[in-house]
Amino acid sequence: MRCVTLTNSRAQGEFKAGEREGRGVFGFASGNVESGFCKQDARVGEGVRWKADGRRAVRLRDGKGVEYISLEEARQTAERLGLPLPSPLPGA
Repeated sequence: MRCVTLTNSRAQGEFKAGEREGRGVFGFASGNVESGFCKQDARVGEGVRWKADGRRAVRLRDGKGVEYISLEEARQTAERLGLPLPSPLPGA
C-alpha cells in the first residue's frame, strides 16, 4: 500500500525527495489514524491503526491489518517502534 495523501486526509512525517520516507502519522477521512513507516513511498514493516471509534486498534504489517489489539498495546507498540502517537487519538 502506498503512503499517499488521500482526499480529506492528512499526513505528518518524514520525506525524502518529495516522497514519504521514514516514520509518519496518517489520518484518513474515515477517522482512522495510522502510525507507521514508509520506504520509497510504500508502507513497510510494523505499524498501528487506531479505529475512528476510539475503542479499537489494529496491528499493521506492510500497511495491512493483521490483528486487533488493545489500545494500550497499540500505544506500547508505537512507542517501542519509535513511532509518533496521533494527537489527539481517535475517540479522545
